[in-house]
Amino acid sequence: MICPVCSSNSMPALEINNRQVYLCGSCSTKFIWPQPSEDEIRAIYSKNYYDSWGITGEQGDGSVKAMKTATFERRMDLIEKHIKPGKILDIGCACGYFLETAAKRGFTPYGVELSDYSCKIAKESLGEENIFNGTIENAPFDDKSFDAVAMSDLLEHVTNPNKTLSKVRGLLKDGGVIMIMTPDHGSLTAALMGRRWTHYKEEHLFYFNRRALKYILDKNGFKVLEVRSAEKAMNLKYFKTQFNIYTNALITPLVNLAVRLLPERFLSKNFYLPLGEMAVIAVKK
Repeated sequence: MICPVCSSNSMPALEINNRQVYLCGSCSTKFIWPQPSEDEIRAIYSKNYYDSWGITGEQGDGSVKAMKTATFERRMDLIEKHIKPGKILDIGCACGYFLETAAKRGFTPYGVELSDYSCKIAKESLGEENIFNGTIENAPFDDKSFDAVAMSDLLEHVTNPNKTLSKVRGLLKDGGVIMIMTPDHGSLTAALMGRRWTHYKEEHLFYFNRRALKYILDKNGFKVLEVRSAEKAMNLKYFKTQFNIYTNALITPLVNLAVRLLPERFLSKNFYLPLGEMAVIAVKK
């Protein structure tokens, strides 16, 4: 199998959801093959996709929004270390929580979202003209129009990461930055959990480690400025929902037991965990 990132030979590593995961011996990227069809991908991102968030109703769940906003505050801290407020684009903006956080810090928010369901929610809070329902390749944005681009939990979902990053580079102004948060297959949690790693999902088409992500960014005209472990805000209520949809033989029973034993007031209390993801800031060369 030829690696879609660097065109080198790749070897089978394991099988997940009836698809083979390959490991590139050159750039260290992992990828699944065959990829889901376009119809399968759209079906994945229907309203039911957000069941794992615990969202109910058109405006979502308040505790979920507060939890995700706490994570996005940390990502914004990282972005603001390297660039002043300006126009920011969030690719895969979901319900728009990251963009609401960015707007409060003085950024002008724009988003792209494939899911019709979450795009509708984002448009209600951020404006019809600020959110594009589709993919970045089809979005009607001018070249060199953004100071920053955010891709949180996005790069692992795209069918062609080289094409996506090349497009993003064209949209950034000279000296603009990109923030990527994505699973790290070189993380401790990946090593400990093996094929039970929670990031092995049918919608995750690519898996990078730090070396692989640096390679693909450099290949597409970016210089990495900073890489760090990406802690996320979590709470037991969210954990219970996640691990009863994406079941895990070890974690699911433990989470369900904790939810039964602990008082209700503790279930929505946020804490921060490293979940096997990395956050990267890179600048357009």
